[in-house]
Amino acid sequence: MRKSREHRLHIGLRTVKTGLAVALALLAASMRDAAMPIFAAIGAIGAMSRTLHDSRVVCLTQFVGILLGCTLAYGFVSLLPFYQDPAAIGLGLIGIIAICNYFKWDYAISLSCIVFVSICLNSEDVLWYAANRFIDTATGLVIAYAVNALIKPYNNRGAILRELDGFLHDVPPLLRERVSAARYPDSSKLVERLHRMEEEIEIYEQQTHPHKKERKGDCIYLRGCFHLAVRMMQEMDALCIMDVPGTLSPESAQRLATRGIEAEAGSRAAYDQHSQVMNYHLNNLLDAYTYLEEMRKEEAGARPGKRGKASPKHD
Repeated sequence: MRKSREHRLHIGLRTVKTGLAVALALLAASMRDAAMPIFAAIGAIGAMSRTLHDSRVVCLTQFVGILLGCTLAYGFVSLLPFYQDPAAIGLGLIGIIAICNYFKWDYAISLSCIVFVSICLNSEDVLWYAANRFIDTATGLVIAYAVNALIKPYNNRGAILRELDGFLHDVPPLLRERVSAARYPDSSKLVERLHRMEEEIEIYEQQTHPHKKERKGDCIYLRGCFHLAVRMMQEMDALCIMDVPGTLSPESAQRLATRGIEAEAGSRAAYDQHSQVMNYHLNNLLDAYTYLEEMRKEEAGARPGKRGKASPKHD
């Protein structure tokens, strides 16, 4: 059963948008009787990234790379009659790379070099080839970006909230193991969730379309939740590095009991320095847990029906 799920056919939204963008790019190219419609399709495929931020980066890279490659290639061909000589093309590439490095256009080096070589090896009208290469690729880039922006832009908010709620769910069992059973729990799952949360939040912060104002507030909320989760992880680590666990105070034992964690409080006579340290970190963890839990409940009340709602897969 597991194997069949891993090999099931899945057609995600980004797949559909890629096919649509390529079809529209080829249609636009055919309407203007483009000389090289293949480059319109290539541009559309390249620009259909997961997020609009990534699409903008691809579009910028392609625009700069093609424009630079076409411009330098045209000047190179115009000045050197032996421009198709391999040694001459190699020297031209060195010049392109040097220019890109000087202006810190590292992202455009590869494409500029490819365009430069293709134009130099083209035996037809160089200006005609360069102009059409740029126009056809630009057509694909613009259409793909428009499709990506207008048809359900990528939204990973649901994925972030699922990781956050999973983090809250995973903490009490580990806390029970550390405090009640006096064992050292494996917190690697929490660490993995934190890494995934941080990566997804960074992606979410880069997306400003649509609802820019609402998304800005969401970013502040999600970052705040993430920092509370990090604080909880730090306090858990502090509890786990204590060689002598200490004795629970009655107040701490009561707070644990409200979380369904039964732990016996020690006597005041046994309350030493180790106990003070343990209860300090434990209460800090529980404070952060309670605050984060309240934030999630308030947010769920403010957005009924959207708590942890998953966004569809885009790949």
